Amino acid sequence: MIRLLTDIAGPFYDPRRPFRNWSTLPFYQLDLPQPPYVDRPLLEGGVARAEAYLAQVAAQGYTGVVIDNLAHLVSFDTAPERVYAADDPCRLRALAYGAAFTRLFRAAAAQGMAVFVTSDMQWATPGLRRYVGRLHPGNRRLAAANCWALEELFARFPEVGGVFVRVGEAGGAHNQGRCYTGHLLYRTVADLRCLIDTLLPVCERHDRLLVVRSWSLGIGDVGDLHWSRERYRAVFSGYRSPHMLVSLKYGPSDFFRHLAPNPTLGLPGPAQIVELQNRREYELFGMVPSGIAALHGRVLTRACHAGQTVGVWAWNSLGGWGGGQAALGDAGWSLWTELSSALTAFLAGDPAGDAAAFVRTWCAARFVADGAPERGFAEAVAAFYLDSEQLIEDGWYAGPLRAEPSSIAGIALPTLLWVWWLRPTGAALMWACLAAALPNLTVCLARSSAALARLDLHVARLAALAPREQAAAEFVLESARYMRACIAVAVALREVLLPAFVAAQQGDRAGWQAALAHLPATLATLTAHRLAWGERGDFPALELDEVLAYLGWLQRSPGRAWTHARLMALLARRLLGSSATGRQLRALGASATLLAALGAWQSARSHPALAALLAIGLLALPLRRPALRVVLPWLSQRFFLLPSIFFETGPAFTEWAP
Repeated sequence: MIRLLTDIAGPFYDPRRPFRNWSTLPFYQLDLPQPPYVDRPLLEGGVARAEAYLAQVAAQGYTGVVIDNLAHLVSFDTAPERVYAADDPCRLRALAYGAAFTRLFRAAAAQGMAVFVTSDMQWATPGLRRYVGRLHPGNRRLAAANCWALEELFARFPEVGGVFVRVGEAGGAHNQGRCYTGHLLYRTVADLRCLIDTLLPVCERHDRLLVVRSWSLGIGDVGDLHWSRERYRAVFSGYRSPHMLVSLKYGPSDFFRHLAPNPTLGLPGPAQIVELQNRREYELFGMVPSGIAALHGRVLTRACHAGQTVGVWAWNSLGGWGGGQAALGDAGWSLWTELSSALTAFLAGDPAGDAAAFVRTWCAARFVADGAPERGFAEAVAAFYLDSEQLIEDGWYAGPLRAEPSSIAGIALPTLLWVWWLRPTGAALMWACLAAALPNLTVCLARSSAALARLDLHVARLAALAPREQAAAEFVLESARYMRACIAVAVALREVLLPAFVAAQQGDRAGWQAALAHLPATLATLTAHRLAWGERGDFPALELDEVLAYLGWLQRSPGRAWTHARLMALLARRLLGSSATGRQLRALGASATLLAALGAWQSARSHPALAALLAIGLLALPLRRPALRVVLPWLSQRFFLLPSIFFETGPAFTEWAP
C-alpha cells in the first residue's frame, strides 16, 4: 500500500459541549454567529491535540491525514470576481481556520505526512448562492466558483495534496444551519462526469489529486454507483489521469459486517483507495471494543489482490449520530479506537500478519509496568478485544442474513436493521425484513444468548484483574459492563420481536401470542438499562423511546398489532431481493392501497395497519417534496413505518423524492 490515510476530526471535539453528528470536523462547536465568528481558544486547543494525534498516527504507520472541509477554508479572496463581501462571516471564518490549519499542515509535512481536504458537492454558503444564482449542475458560474475554490486551496496551502469529493450525502442533517449547506445536484452519469471534468484540470495544473468518492447513497441515477459495476464503468471509464483516484467503502453498503465485498473493488479505471472504519459507528462508537482483525484482514487481502488499490483511508472518528464522551477520551479517540487504528496500520503492511500477537503486544505495552501484576489484566484486555469481533457479530448483529434475498432495490441489507447507531427501532417493516432474511431464528437467538454469556465471563475476569486507581483499567472495565448492558437489550428485543414477526409471516396467531408473552421481561430489561445508564454522559443509555412506544402499543392493542405485522410481513416479502423502482413501486403502492381499502371495508374503525398501507402507497406516488416533508414523519411516528432516526440523519429525506 502506497498511502495509508486517516481522518483527524476527533481531536477537535470538545466532550464538554454537546455533540452528536460525527459526519465532519465539529465546526458546529467551533463556529460563532458573531465576531470573531470562530471560538479561537477552542480551535487552538483542537489544533494542539491534533498535533499530538499526528505524532501518534505517524508512529503507527499512517502516511497522511484527511481533514474537513473546503467550505470552511475558502475565502474567494483570489477569485477574479467578488463572491464574498469583506465582512462576510464565511470569509472571515475561512481566514481564521486557514491560519490555524496552516500550523497543523506544516506539522504534518514535517513528519512526512500528506494532507487531503474533503468537500461535499455541492456545498454552498449564502454568499456563494448569491453569486452563482440557481444551484444547478449546468450553471457556469457555479463551475467557475468550484474551480476558484480549488485554486485558492492549492495556492494557499502547499502542503495539501488533493481533495476528496463526495456527491451522495449532502443536505439535511449534514447542513450547518443556513450558513453551510449541501445540495444533491450531481445525480446522473453526465452530471458527475461534468463535475469531474471541471475539477480534474485544476488538480492537474497544480499537480494535486482529485479523489472521487463513490458513496452515492442510492439517490438519483448514480445512486447505485457505489455497488453497481455497470454504473461505475459508465462514470469512470476513460479517465486515465494519474491525478485522479476513486475512494470506495469496502462493502456494498455502509460500514457493516456480514456483507460480501464491494463489487466495484478492483474494477478497471482510476486507481482506488479503500475506506475502512476503526471507530465503528454502528457498533457503539468506540465506547466498546469492536475488533477488526478478521474483517480488515480480509478486506486488505482482497484489495492487494485486486491490483487497483493504491491506498487505504481508515477512519478514526468520522461517521454516525450519537455516542458519549467515552468515544473521545482526552485525545480525541478511545483506547479501543487507538488499538484498532494501530492494528489496521499493521495489517495494511501485512494482511496475513499475526493480528492476535500484535494485539497482545500492544496491550502489554499499554498496561504492564515493569512486569508487575498488571500482566494478567493486559492479557485479559487483549482477549476481550480479540473476542469482541465475534461478540459484536453474534450479539449485536445476530449473525449473517441469508445470501438471498437480503437486499432492497439492490441495496445490501445488514442485520443491524433492528438498531440505527444507538436507537433500537420500533419500525415494524425493519423487524419484518429482518425476520424474513434471517436463515435460522433458533440459531440466531442461540448465538445472541451465547455472546451475552461470554460477555459475563469477560466482565468477571476483567473486574478480578483490574489494577486499582488506573484510569485506563477503569475505562476498560466500565466499557465491558456497558457492552454487556447494550447487548442484553439487543437479546431481549430479539426474543420478543423476531419470533413475533416470524409468526406473522406464517400466519401463526398462536406463535404471535406466545412471542408477546415475553414482553414483560423485555420491558424490564429496557427499564433496568435506562436506570443504570440514563444519566451517563460518558456511556449513555441506548435511545429507547421509539422501541418502547412500539412495545407499549403491542401490549395495548395486540389485535391491531397482529394485522399490522401481517401486512408488514407481506410487504417485506415483496421488497426483499427486489429491484423495485419506478413503475414497480407505483404498482406496489396501488396494491397496498387496495389492501387498505379492503381493511377499511372490514373494519368500522381505521387502524394503524390501514394507515401504514396508505402511507406506503403514497410513498410510491410522485408526491411533491413539501408533502413528504410534512406528512411522512408524522405518519411514520404514529404508525411505526420507518426508523425515526431516518428523519434526523443523513441527507434531507425529501432528497429521495423526484
